[in-house]
Amino acid sequence: MILTDEKALRIKCSDVLPEEVDEIREALEKELDQSAKAGSPGVGLAAPQIGIPKRMSIVRIDNIKIDLVNASIDKAFDEVIFENEGCLSFPGRVERTKRFREVHILDNMVEPRGFIATGLLAVVCQHELDHLRGVLLSDVAIPVEPEKKSKKLRPNDPCWCGSNKKYKKCHGKIS
Repeated sequence: MILTDEKALRIKCSDVLPEEVDEIREALEKELDQSAKAGSPGVGLAAPQIGIPKRMSIVRIDNIKIDLVNASIDKAFDEVIFENEGCLSFPGRVERTKRFREVHILDNMVEPRGFIATGLLAVVCQHELDHLRGVLLSDVAIPVEPEKKSKKLRPNDPCWCGSNKKYKKCHGKIS
């Protein structure tokens, strides 16, 4: 089962041993498949998301299959705003994030020489590697700016922050 509790997702992960790779990969693929069958398809999953405190995640985008084992990002280029980034641990939630268009991934047990990821693959790799450090979607989300001051929000309007709460119950709350 994919964890949704923030505290549980912020666990410290230890390195994966070579003999653990296959078992963790199978568990991750099984959960990713079950999530898709339940109507929540995803393109990546990290071991901490299924309660395994190990530095491994998988990326499955169409015919691209990458296992990130004890990997890290060495270099990152071309910072961009990525719209609608989601996470299987927070179903239905999407955020605007700041990511890099290109990342160089090193120390990957599966690809020891490393590799370069670009575009969506780069974003997914950054997201999954964040999980291995206890960094969650909410940590990298860009706060939504309120609309121009000329538009006054009424108490029952949706809050400008995207919380899906009424303004009066969120940022319009009187302390």
